[in-house]
Amino acid sequence: MKALIGMALILHMLALLLRFLRRPRLGFVSFMAASVICLVVVGMDWAAAGQPPFSSMHHVMVVLGACALPAYALLVLGRGLTWMTPAFPLAGAIPLVMAIIFRRDEAWHLAPALQSPWFVPHVIAYMVSYSLALMAFLLLVTGFVRKNFGDGTFDVGKLETGSYEILSVSFPLMTFGILSGALWANQIWGDYWSWDSKETWSLITWFLYLCYFHCRKHGKLRKHANLAHALAFLAMLTTFLLVNLLPKLASKLHSYV
Repeated sequence: MKALIGMALILHMLALLLRFLRRPRLGFVSFMAASVICLVVVGMDWAAAGQPPFSSMHHVMVVLGACALPAYALLVLGRGLTWMTPAFPLAGAIPLVMAIIFRRDEAWHLAPALQSPWFVPHVIAYMVSYSLALMAFLLLVTGFVRKNFGDGTFDVGKLETGSYEILSVSFPLMTFGILSGALWANQIWGDYWSWDSKETWSLITWFLYLCYFHCRKHGKLRKHANLAHALAFLAMLTTFLLVNLLPKLASKLHSYV
């Protein structure tokens, strides 16, 4: 299975290279091939276990890599943001690197708390949201580099606007993730919110992205928007990775991911 993931990673990087070599059609074919392979891997894992393959960091990273395709559909086909096409293979490649690093469980089962109708929509909403947030952050970093180390001819505002457009799609999905998680928690544990570490960090992440939008909408605060964006992304990484990997931040109720 990791051979297929490696092939998808190579195809994503090839798609990125072909874009810079001004071969967009071949780059698009390579990107689509990588995305299809990711979807096939997700489908094979799902069929092998007879349940959604979201139970380990390896599986989640593969799903996150596959989210580059729906993100492309939302932003390029849906909103016509064709100029940011190179961001999609890069955003698809990064989680696949992590998927190769994390150990793949040959067999797994869903914990009782995961056996809920909310499980799949909750996880998929978050995965697409996080995939979009990764692309928005890549544009933020590119804009920072261009602004501070470029020749001054590139329109950095275009990148910031693109980042805002991406997050305007990501944030509602993130909001749905929190709300569906609360409904799910009430169904399983009889309480909408427990202030578990993952719940707390997901709320911090959501609030910081809300601060970003607030800064973008108010002229005097606009200069702080990029800082709020960077802090929100760091909080998202804490929610998604550190809470699962660091013992001191470990989530007692969400240790199954």
